[in-house]
Amino acid sequence: MKISEVLLFEAYFDDLRVAVLDRLAQFVGSDNTEISTEEFRSALAQDGFLMSADELVAALNDMQVVSNATIDSITPAGNIPNDMVDPDVDPEEPEVDVGNMAGDQALSAVKDQLPT
Repeated sequence: MKISEVLLFEAYFDDLRVAVLDRLAQFVGSDNTEISTEEFRSALAQDGFLMSADELVAALNDMQVVSNATIDSITPAGNIPNDMVDPDVDPEEPEVDVGNMAGDQALSAVKDQLPT
């Protein structure tokens, strides 16, 4: 393989990586935790990257930008698949800072012990 062919090959995969990251950002912004592999493949085809579903899955796994990629669906890195989300947990419920609460309680206890 000639040096020019190697450079062209590497440039292709650099461009593919940029396109994949761009498309992942678009899909993740739409509140989907799973993306249809066929839909993602079609989006990349619009960018000029024609590949089979098997090639796409292999490329995504090699790039390590997804937590799971199969022929059926793609789960971007950092996302939990829909079937693993606990429906009993309210995502809008504010989180409690236990460390801050303990610090406040300790400060209150110290102030109660001080002479007035």
